[in-house]
Amino acid sequence: MAVTGRGRSATTNYPPLAMAGLVMLLLLAVMPSALNLPQTNPAETLEYAPIPPEDDQVTPPVGNLSSLGLGSSSSFGSSPGGGDPDLPPVEGGVRGVAKNPRVKNCVGNPPKQTEDALAPPCVGFYEGDNGGSTYLGVTREEIRVLWYIEGGFTDCITSKGCEERPVSTYFDLGPAPKEGEEETYYVRQLRIWQRHFNDRYQTYNRSVHLFVYFTDGSNTVEGRRADAVENLDRVKPFAVQTYVGNPDPYIEVMARRGVMNFGSFANKPASYFARFPRLIWSYLPSIEQSAAMYSSLVCSQIVNRPVAFSGNPGDQGKPRKFGFLSTADPDFPGMQLFARTAKEQIKKCGAEIVAEATAPYASYAQDTRTAGQEATQNVAKFVQAGVTTVLWAQGYETTHSNAAGQQNWRPEWVIAGDGYHEGYQTGKRQDQSVWDHAWAMTNVVRAGLTSESYCYKAQRQDPASNHQDTNFDCGLTPLYKDLRQLFIGIQVAGPKLNPATLDKGMHAIPAIRSDDPRVPACFYNPGDYTCVKDAMVNWWDSRSNAPGASDPGCWRMVDGGRRSFAGAWPEREASSTRTDADPCSGYAGPLLLYAGTA
Repeated sequence: MAVTGRGRSATTNYPPLAMAGLVMLLLLAVMPSALNLPQTNPAETLEYAPIPPEDDQVTPPVGNLSSLGLGSSSSFGSSPGGGDPDLPPVEGGVRGVAKNPRVKNCVGNPPKQTEDALAPPCVGFYEGDNGGSTYLGVTREEIRVLWYIEGGFTDCITSKGCEERPVSTYFDLGPAPKEGEEETYYVRQLRIWQRHFNDRYQTYNRSVHLFVYFTDGSNTVEGRRADAVENLDRVKPFAVQTYVGNPDPYIEVMARRGVMNFGSFANKPASYFARFPRLIWSYLPSIEQSAAMYSSLVCSQIVNRPVAFSGNPGDQGKPRKFGFLSTADPDFPGMQLFARTAKEQIKKCGAEIVAEATAPYASYAQDTRTAGQEATQNVAKFVQAGVTTVLWAQGYETTHSNAAGQQNWRPEWVIAGDGYHEGYQTGKRQDQSVWDHAWAMTNVVRAGLTSESYCYKAQRQDPASNHQDTNFDCGLTPLYKDLRQLFIGIQVAGPKLNPATLDKGMHAIPAIRSDDPRVPACFYNPGDYTCVKDAMVNWWDSRSNAPGASDPGCWRMVDGGRRSFAGAWPEREASSTRTDADPCSGYAGPLLLYAGTA
C-alpha cells in the first residue's frame, strides 16, 4: 500500500555528472560487498550462540527532537506500551524449545534456520509469552522495520526495464498490494524477502513488518533530519535500513531516539559505532579492522622481501622500495583515515617508503573530473625515487595505471580493497599491461555466478520472484545480507527483544575462523559492532574471464580464496603460491553503468 508523504519538492537539481557521482557515492556506501554472496553447501558451519539471552525490558532513550524545530504528521499506527511478564520455563535446556514439532523449516545436521552458512542454529519451535511490547516498534505480534531509500532515481536491468522510483512516498508491506497497484522494484523485492525471513527465522511469535519510504531526492542534511522525525512519527520503527547518500544525519536522529540500524557501512571508524553503542551494526568491518588486515598482510608477505612480481625486469630480486598512494578526495574521509592508519602500522614493520602521493578523486567520477595531470606527476615522482612497489591504500581511480603505462613503468602494486578496486569490471578500466602486476587484499568473499548464490536460490523459491529481478537484487544490492544480519539479531536476542538482549546475543557469537572462502568469519568483539573479520588476496590476470563474463580480465584468488585474520597471514612472499589454476572471482564491483541512471 503506497501513501504519499509530506510535500517537500521532489525536483532534483543535480547536473547529470554530479548526479552520477552521487549514485556512485551511494553505491559505495551500501554496496562494496553487495556480491559477498555466501554459497550453498559450505564446507563448515560457523556456530552462533544457541541459547538466546534474557534481559529486562529496556526503554528507548527520548531525544530532544523539538530542538530541531521540525514538525510531525499523522501516524500509521502506534506501538503501545506493555508489561514485562515472565518467560515460560526452560525445557530441554533451551527456553521455548522442547520436544515439540518444528514450525520452522530448518535444514542440515546440526540443523540451522536456513541453508546459508551464516544462519544461526535452529530454534524450530517456540511457545510462550514473548514479553509483548519490549521496545519501541515491538509489540506482541510484530516488529516494525523501515527501509529508507533515495527517491527519484531510475533502476534499470529489472524485469520491467528501467523503473522510476517514487518520491516522498510510503509503502506498507504488511497488507497485500491492491489489485492493479503498480509497485516499484525495491518494494517487490522486499515483499519477497519479508516472506522468506519471517518463514525461516525464529521471531518468537512476532512477524517482522516492513515499511518503505522513498525520499524526495534532495539529499540535504535538513531533509534527512526532517525525514527521520516524520518517519519516527508515522512508522515508529524498531530498526531502519538506510539506502541513501549522506545517511548520517538521518541515522543520528534515529539513534538518539533508540532506533536500531543494520547495514553495510563502508569506511566507518569504530568511533562511529561507539557513539551509539548497541544501536548501529554493520556487515562490513570498521576502518581500523580493515587497516589492520591490510598492513599485517604487507608486513608479513611484502616488507623485507625482494621484488617478485614487477613488470620492470631490472627490479626483480632487488630490495623493495615503497611508494605510498592514497586519495585526497574530500568525499571519502574514511579512506583517508584508512591510509593514515595503515601507513603508520606498515612503517613500524620496517617498510622503506621513499615517496608518497595522493590522487585527487576516488571512484568512477575521476575519469571525467581530472585529465590525469596529477597522476602523471605522481608517477614521475615515484620513478625518480626508485620505487619498486606501490602500496595503494584505497581510493579507486584509473589515471595512475594509465600514466604508468604511458611512462613505460610497471612496478608491483599492492592494493587495499575498497569495494571498487577488487571488482573485475573496475579492474578492466585500468591499463592492463600495468595491472598484470597488481595484487589486492579484499574482505569480499569468494563468489561465482550470481545464480549459484544462496541469495538467488532462496529468493527463487518464492513464486512471486523473477529471474531478472533476483539476478539484479543478489548481484547488485545488499538487501539480502542486511536483512540476514537483522534477523540474526532478532533471533539471538530471544523473546524479550530490545537492544540489550540483541547486543548480548550478538556478542555471544564465538570467534571462529572461516574455513570456507565463500563465507567470512563473522563475530563481534567486545565493544565492536561490525561483522566481517577476515580477508583474502587476489592477483590480476588480464587474459582470463571472470565467471559469466564475456571478455577477459579477472582477479584470481590465491589459495582458492583462503581467508585470514589480521596478523595471521601465512609467512611467505605474497606471490610464491600463485598459479594459473587460481580461480577467478565473480565479484564485479559496483556496476553503475548497469545498475541504473539518475
